[in-house]
Amino acid sequence: MFNFFRTLFYSKETKEVNVIFPQKSNIFNCNSEVEYDGTLFFNGTVNGNLTCKYLKIGSSSLVTGNVNADWVFVLGEVKGDIIANRVAIAPSAKIHGKISYNSISIEPGATILGNYFKRKSS
Repeated sequence: MFNFFRTLFYSKETKEVNVIFPQKSNIFNCNSEVEYDGTLFFNGTVNGNLTCKYLKIGSSSLVTGNVNADWVFVLGEVKGDIIANRVAIAPSAKIHGKISYNSISIEPGATILGNYFKRKSS
């Protein structure tokens, strides 16, 4: 199942931050909220809320804020709540907050300091 999630974030439609924000190199550092209507993959820090369709948080990343996306793939650290339909958490991930999901995959070795619960169907 982990490989299934991994393939979703390496599609032709995936945009790395250096493509979306050309003035930035491979590392994305931001002190504001980020909203993007597409797929976002980054390494770096975000101090603010992140909202996008598909999100991959790289292994050297730190997000201090809430994450709201359709699909979330976490390799790095999140200090905030995650709200997503599908969540994949890698062994290197550290999450400090609540996770609200419809479908979740947690690999052995991942650290979750908080709660995770299935969202109610509407």
